[in-house]
Amino acid sequence: MSDQRASIQDAVANNDPVGLAQVATEQELTRLKLAEEVIGLAHNRSRNYTRLAVLSQVMVGAVAVAGMLVNASQTYTNKKQQERQAQIDQERWRKEFQRAQSADKYRAFFETSVLATDPSNGDKRMVGYALLQEFVDDDEYNSKATRLLEEALMQEMRTNTKAGLDDEHRNAVLAIVTALSSSADCKALESAARSIDKVATRHAKAQDSEETAGIFRIYVRRLAGRAAMVCKSMRDFELVRHPLVETVVRIPEMVDAKAKLTYAQANEVIAKILIEVCKEEVGVTGVTDCPAIMNHYLSLCSAFAKEKSQGDEAAACLAIQSEGPTIIRLASGAAAPATNPANTDTGN
Repeated sequence: MSDQRASIQDAVANNDPVGLAQVATEQELTRLKLAEEVIGLAHNRSRNYTRLAVLSQVMVGAVAVAGMLVNASQTYTNKKQQERQAQIDQERWRKEFQRAQSADKYRAFFETSVLATDPSNGDKRMVGYALLQEFVDDDEYNSKATRLLEEALMQEMRTNTKAGLDDEHRNAVLAIVTALSSSADCKALESAARSIDKVATRHAKAQDSEETAGIFRIYVRRLAGRAAMVCKSMRDFELVRHPLVETVVRIPEMVDAKAKLTYAQANEVIAKILIEVCKEEVGVTGVTDCPAIMNHYLSLCSAFAKEKSQGDEAAACLAIQSEGPTIIRLASGAAAPATNPANTDTGN
């Protein structure tokens, strides 16, 4: 029996239907078929369970991945919301800071104006004039500060009752014109230069040539000198200097001229005044921007020389080209004269 069973197993294992038919009876084959069908059904049922388990695992994994994606999306959304909120907060604080800064600046300008217009205390006015320099160089406050300084200039000249300018009023006028020339904007300097009309008005009433000439020299040094440094072209420089030139042409005694001057002569006179004042400064102190003024003025003349005709600028540029390098050398000490002990002043 065992041999027959072994033969049947071998025939099944070798897929030998002939051999299987020889060793197995019909009844055994029927039973074998039924057994295989039962085993197949059991196998199929086990395979279905395995598929279901795998499908369940896949579904669990998919749910986990979906959860991770949802979490990532939520995290990204939260991050973007936080960034937007941070930007909103930053913009709000920036606006608040600007508002506070603007309020502080307005308050500072108001307090400075009070100092600059104090009728009873010259020292406070001087402090006010000096502080107004900052506002002259501020685009928002330039026109207000310039207007305030122009009125202060008129007031200082009106209260000067002595012939010429005494020290107090000369220092005040110098501080005012210095403040007016503090802007780095050539267009603003052009507006400031028009305040020379206050000086012309004062001269028409007082007829004090010495006082007027002194103030005009300050205008030339501060405004024309500043314009030579700030303005990018000779045309822009001419626009700043034009009010001064017009004043000289109309009132030649302002520069101690005996006859009416042409525009070319007025330009030359202003250039020579600037040279003279700068020489005085360089001779007294090394802390001066005159070398820079001369350097820039020379550059303007050099660029303008390429034009076909220099017109009214020729004589002025010739004066600057002649004396400008000397002033630059004197400021650097390169041309300082040697001291001769034999000529030392002994007080005799």
